[in-house]
Formats: sequence, structure tokens, C-alpha cells
Amino acid sequence: MRSCLFLLAAALHAAAAAQAQPASTYHNPLPVRLASGELAQNCADPAVLRDPRAPQPTWYLYCTTDPVSRSEKEGDGYRFRFLPIYRSTDLVQWEWVTDSFTGQRPAPASPRSWLWAPEPQYHDGRYWLYYTITDTDDAHSPEPGCDADSSIGVASSASPTGPWQASGRPVVGPRRATPGCKFDWTFDPDVVIDDAGTRWLYYGSYGGGLFVQRLSNDGLSVEGEARRVGTSGRYEGAEVVRHDGWYYLFASATDCCAGPLTGYALHVGRAASPLGPFLDKQGNDMAAARAGGTPVLPQSGNRWVGAGHNAVLQDAAGQWWTIYHAVDVNDPLFAPGLTRRPALLDRIDWAGGWPVVAEGRGPSDRELPAPATSAAGGRPAPAFAGTGADMRLLWDEDFTKPPAAPWRWLRSPGAWRITGEGLAWHTQPGDLYVDTNTAPLLARPLPPGDLRIEARVRIDAPDDCCAPHVQAGIVAMRDDDNYVKLSVLANAGLHQVEFGKEQKPVPVHHPRYGNTVAGTPAAQGGWTWLRLDVQREGTGQDARERWTAWSSRDGRDWVGGGTWTHRLGPAVRLGLVAMGTGALAVTFGPVRVSALYPPHSAGSAAQVHGTAAQP
Repeated sequence: MRSCLFLLAAALHAAAAAQAQPASTYHNPLPVRLASGELAQNCADPAVLRDPRAPQPTWYLYCTTDPVSRSEKEGDGYRFRFLPIYRSTDLVQWEWVTDSFTGQRPAPASPRSWLWAPEPQYHDGRYWLYYTITDTDDAHSPEPGCDADSSIGVASSASPTGPWQASGRPVVGPRRATPGCKFDWTFDPDVVIDDAGTRWLYYGSYGGGLFVQRLSNDGLSVEGEARRVGTSGRYEGAEVVRHDGWYYLFASATDCCAGPLTGYALHVGRAASPLGPFLDKQGNDMAAARAGGTPVLPQSGNRWVGAGHNAVLQDAAGQWWTIYHAVDVNDPLFAPGLTRRPALLDRIDWAGGWPVVAEGRGPSDRELPAPATSAAGGRPAPAFAGTGADMRLLWDEDFTKPPAAPWRWLRSPGAWRITGEGLAWHTQPGDLYVDTNTAPLLARPLPPGDLRIEARVRIDAPDDCCAPHVQAGIVAMRDDDNYVKLSVLANAGLHQVEFGKEQKPVPVHHPRYGNTVAGTPAAQGGWTWLRLDVQREGTGQDARERWTAWSSRDGRDWVGGGTWTHRLGPAVRLGLVAMGTGALAVTFGPVRVSALYPPHSAGSAAQVHGTAAQP
């Protein structure tokens, strides 16, 4: 017995010593461990606090309410941990400390409410934890009996790990969208302090948009007018940081939780004031109907998709980093209908006044130098991803005459015409989505090899709040259920360039469609340029392709929008599509297809059309 105890003590001492040694490298996802040593399966909506009272650099990681272990059950389902907290001294190895709340939900959360998106703060000698309450109790709701009257709650503690004493009332209460139980989404708190010491609270989501409002001195309520900083339907998960005199708003777009077809992605804008407006590199406002936002962490075609809802922080040497959640396409679901979202870490550098995450390569899936754990630490200079490709024009369709073979209509739109600007028709009732395959298409085969597809489209969609859902763009397709689609989309006053993917068949419980966004469309009456680059890997029907999207408002300054992988095969066709209600006018300008080659390769030596510079 004595020897067993000795061996156990030695093992524990060795484990503790290993934990005390800071990591020199790391590989995503982060090793976030439970008390048992098991890796946590989820850490969505991560938030990080560096403890100002700790004698050595120590950080705390707070995650949204989720099940974290497939072995933890509660009743007929999985156990959901309410805002679990983990601790690290190197920003790589994280060990579970506690769950923020156990048992009853803290008031004013109802007994059936979830607690999401924690935001830790240290202020006036105490620790504060802001969080989303998805269902506010009737005593604090303008409409008793509702279950979607979300609000922002807060609790405080003498320790970064609690116990937490909830204030008992909302910091931001439920906000009506319409009479009855229709409420705007009061989600995802984030706190920023300006030079005068004023604290500002950001909150909101797709339902109603993102807002900022001044926090009261005691941090328990908001004061003054709320200012919209992110347009409705586009953004959630605000994370605002200050750098070199600017305020930077990181925010996430599209569905967070579509398993392997999650296209969630981070965008950024900056402002001179915490009140905005937050403009992207092209000067587009993130709160405008034609939504701005520079993509800062689009998926790149590796195992990680859906990267977003991030925390931005600095290591002990002052280097900037971001921790965010993402979806592993090889293990996308925790359980049927529940997307698995582990935590990832990537470096942020600043170039020309803008953040560059992971050297512009997308979410990392390789061994990388770890953050510094002391002020003397450092890292090599970044090696930003290369750009550019040579290309050779294969064909150019300017639509100065009616489309002829190999073009052919798949479901004719009826009336169409050739104009001095190109091929014109109107959006038609119908769609190209899962089992609804009724949209008209003009299509032709694509040649083999790596390609660049470029098209120009104009859609007469007004900025009205109640305009119907319409879209027009290009589709690379094997059939109606297997494609990637890049289109200018307008819906209920939101205008964006959508990059979607559909596939069939899929495993049970997996979605068939996912989307991300790729830039800001032109103003009404203007042209939007669309670009799809395809790189083919392997040969035959099962060969994989990497489809990368771009868009531009002038044909020169391009915005990248991420990569979908697919297996469309050698019989892939290019289609032009204009669909949706309202019969809005659509015009397609020139459509060009070029062969792509690495810069200065032998394959591009003849008939080089030009060098394609990529942003």
C-alpha cells in the first residue's frame, strides 16, 4: 500500500510539473481538459480574462453553456455545464476549475433559460461576469409567458472563478420587436473601456442587429441611447478591442451550428469612437443595409470550418492572439442536431492598421510557436500567405448575342433579352435549396483543370426593409443537389454576397446546405463582380475540389470569402441563376473562364492572359 501511494504521489507530481512547463508549440484544437483529464468536446463563444491579481501570468477561459463530455449524462440526455471555467498559465494547456453556475439558474433567468456567451471583466476590485439569458423570468419581461425574451445578466465575485452573486435584474432587458412574444435578440455581451474610463456594453445578434450603450458606474445597467453598430440579420458575437487609437469590432456572420456545412466566419471593421461607425477596409459600414465587414478568418479548405465568436487578447509579451470556436469536418457533431465546437488559437498581427489572423491562411491546422509566458518572450515575424496566380483565358461570353450551344436553359425563365450591357431577365419564383429545385438556370460545361470563373451581375434590389428575398449569381454544379453558389442576395433589407454549398447524399442528421458571406454588393443600380477559383485535387468522380469565393464593387479591389470543398466531378457545369419573388431586373455582363497556374509555371507560358493578384 505504501509503495502504491508513493507511485501515485510521484505520478501526480510529474503531471503537475508537466503542466507547469509552458508549451513551446501548440496545435489546434486547444487541449481544454476536464477534471478527469478528458478533453472537453465543446468551448463555444470563448472569452478570456487575464487575472490582474495573479503573481504570474494566469488566464481564465469561459465557455458557453454546452455538454462537454459524451460520458456525462443527465436524465435522458447529455449534461449541460453552465458557463464552465478553465485556467491556464500558457494560453495553451487549459484545466477545468469550476462551472459558473450549478443547480438553479441565476435570477432573472427563468428555470428553462440557457446561459450563453460569457464576458468576464475585472473592475473596482471585483470580478464581473456578463452573460446572455435566453428566457427572462416574467417579473422582468414586458410580456409574461414568453420563452424568447432574452436579456443580458451579470454576476460578481471576489474571484475569477466565483462563487458568483447574480444581480437579480437585467443589465439590458428584453427588447420588443413586435407586439406579443416577438423580441429582438439581446445576446452576446462585450465590454470595452475608453480613455475616459467609461465602460461601453455591446450586445445583440441577428434578430435586430448589434448595439452599443454606456454602462452605469456600478455596471448593473445601461444608460443613454443605444447605438446600432451591426446591421440586423448579419452579425453576432461582438468583440471590440482598442489598438493604436482605433476601436476594432470583430463579429461573426451566418449560422454557427450547421455541422460540417457551418460557414460561420469572422469579419472586422474599425472606428475612431466606441460608438462607431465601424467601417471595413473598403469604407463599408457594418451597420448598413449593404453590410460591410472585412473577412478576417474565413475557412481555407482544411479540416476547420465555421470559425468565429472570438476573444482577442495579448500574451505576456504583448503579442496579440485570438481564441475562437470552429467545427472539425471530421468530427462535426457532438450528438444529432448539436454541433461540436472546440476552442482554437491563432496569432493576430497588424498590417496597415488592420488585423491579420493566422498570417492570412485561415484557421490553423499545423504545429505553431506558442504564446509567450513572460515579458521577455517573443515570436518570429509573420510570414503572410502568398498571393497571385498566372492565368490563360479559355473563353469569354459577353452576351452581345443570344446564348447558343454549349449554353442551354435548365428550366427557362420565360422572357429574356440581350441588351447593350449583357443578358437580362427577371428574378423568377423558385429556389435552388435542398428539395426545392425550381429556379431557372442558364448553364454550360466547365473545362477540366484549375480555373478562375468571373462574372458581373446587377440586380435591381432596393434598400427597403421589407424587400422580398431575391438573389442572382453563378453556380458551379454537378446537379441541383450538389453545387457551390456565389450570389448577390437581398432579403428584408439586408444585402450581402452569399457563398453557399449544397451536397447530397449526406449522413443521417447532417445538413445538406451551408453558407458563408463574401463581401459587400454594389449600391442599387451598380455592378457586383463575382469570382470563383477552383483547385482540383486528384482525378475522377471522387476527386476533391477547393472552391474559393471573391467579390468586388469595382472589378479591381477584391474581398475574399472563404473556401468550400466539394466533389462535383469532371462533369461540373457553370450556371447563371436569378431567383426569388418580386420579378426584379437582373443583368449579367461578361462571363469569363480562365485556366489557373502557379505563378510562372510552364503551363502558363503560352497565351498568358494576365497575372491574377489576390487580396
